[in-house]
Amino acid sequence: MNLAHVPRARWLLGVATSALVIAACSGTTSPTPASPRASAAATATISPLQTFGAPPSPTQPDDSSAIVLDPALLAYLPKAVEGIEVKEDVDEAATALNDPALPRIASAVDGAVAVDTGTGNLVYAWIVRLRPGTFTDGDYRQWRDSYDEGACTAAGGVVGRAEATIGGRQSYVTSCVAGLRTYHVWLKDQDILISASSIGDGKFGEKLLEGLRTPT
Repeated sequence: MNLAHVPRARWLLGVATSALVIAACSGTTSPTPASPRASAAATATISPLQTFGAPPSPTQPDDSSAIVLDPALLAYLPKAVEGIEVKEDVDEAATALNDPALPRIASAVDGAVAVDTGTGNLVYAWIVRLRPGTFTDGDYRQWRDSYDEGACTAAGGVVGRAEATIGGRQSYVTSCVAGLRTYHVWLKDQDILISASSIGDGKFGEKLLEGLRTPT
C-alpha cells in the first residue's frame, strides 16, 4: 500500500510567529529553540512554511468508497488544551478529501486546532477513521515516516525520534530543528489514527494526546 500521501494541512506557524511578536511586545516570555542552530533554522523556515506532510505524488485510481468529513471524530480529542479550546478546522480537513491515497485506508477524517496567541503555543491534529482490517503495522510506520518527513523538512530537519507512553497509550514523537514536534497514536480497538504537529514550550501536542477521549 502506497501511503506517500499523508493529510496535507496548512501549518499554522505563521499564526505562531505573530503570537510570538505579540508576546514579545507585551513582555511575555516566548518559546525559544533549544540551540543557535534551531534558532537559525526557525528564522529561515517559519515565514514561508505553508504546509506539512509529504508532497503529493502520482497515485493510481482507487476503487474504494469516497472518504468523508466527519465532525463526530472530534469527540476523540479533548475539548481544550491548557484552557485553549480545540476547534474544528473544516477548511484544512477538507483538503484531505482530495488526497487520492487516503481513501485506501480511511473512511472519514477531520481536523482540529488549538492556538494560544498569547504564548505562541499551538497544535494541529488530524483524526482519521481507518477502514477495518486495512491498516497494518507497516502502513503505520510508513505513515509516520512520510508525515514526519514532510513536517520536519519544512522545519529544518529531524533531530530525534522517540517512543513514549502518553495518556496510557503507545505514542511516537519526532522532534524537528525549529522546535516543532509531531505526535502519532493509533487506537487499534477503535480503528482511529491521530497525528498532530505542535510548537511551543506548552507542549500542546503531548497534552492533546494525554486528554484523548473514547466516545460512548
